[in-house]
Amino acid sequence: MVRRFSDEHARAEELAGSRIAGIISDAESQWLDNHLAECPACVAEAEQMLAAISALKTVSISARAQLVQNTQRQVRNLCVQSRQRRRRMRPVWVSSALASAWMACATPYLWQSFDLTGHWLHIPDLLWQMGFLVTWFTPALTGAAVALWLRPHAAEKARPQMNRATA
Repeated sequence: MVRRFSDEHARAEELAGSRIAGIISDAESQWLDNHLAECPACVAEAEQMLAAISALKTVSISARAQLVQNTQRQVRNLCVQSRQRRRRMRPVWVSSALASAWMACATPYLWQSFDLTGHWLHIPDLLWQMGFLVTWFTPALTGAAVALWLRPHAAEKARPQMNRATA
């Protein structure tokens, strides 16, 4: 992935972080070494980054078993809800695909039948053409209405419950 940087120092900072994470290519590592040999400011920045990471590694974070179990339970529940939402939306996607196929295939036949019927019954052109449009768009509009009806329910259930952490 090629990224654009505003200057060499921003690139060096990004690559220093990538080197610490172990996701840097040999060419990028060589460029970083050359840049750090010439730039004391970037060396200081890289050293500060290493010092911050080593300080974070010394911090011990522990959680009670109850908190861990509750978190695992919540993650599992969110995964199940996500699967249920996807399963619930499948019929909407299938109906949308079928409606699109119907609209594409039936257009010439539907137009011809409305044209013949309109002229045979002496219906004004604008009226039978509007009837054609209503008939032609009905499956798509029905699918869109169902999707809009289901979407708010899915969005409400997907909204995570965020609690403020206390220190």
